[in-house]
Amino acid sequence: MRNLMWTFRTRHFTVKWFIEDDILDTMGMEPALAAKCRRNVASGKWQCFSSEIQVTHNGTGVCLGEAFLGGSIYEDPADFRDHFGMNKKGHGSYFSQMVREALAMARERFPELKQSVMSANLKSVNKQEVAA
Repeated sequence: MRNLMWTFRTRHFTVKWFIEDDILDTMGMEPALAAKCRRNVASGKWQCFSSEIQVTHNGTGVCLGEAFLGGSIYEDPADFRDHFGMNKKGHGSYFSQMVREALAMARERFPELKQSVMSANLKSVNKQEVAA
């Protein structure tokens, strides 16, 4: 089941973070760490989940940007948002990196959305003029 974990709204856009249960993959982990992860996820102490960040345009509801990451393991999924800021070298958390990626995608797609909305509005105006 998908859960909304966080929302940030501006006048024109909304950024949302969703999580969903994921399958634990311990391949590549050291055996002791893999056993600990399996034990804690199986007991419910830790949760394995995937994250999705979405940036939507408030006026149209169109998703303009998104980012995905699977295989996160935390006792409390809210800890995935460990910090918001970036240091001067641009390093930060997976969460802040995902938000930046989704925002960058939204910035690329926004001019296309504006153009299609303007075209739709012009077609609507032209239809009304013809009908009159």
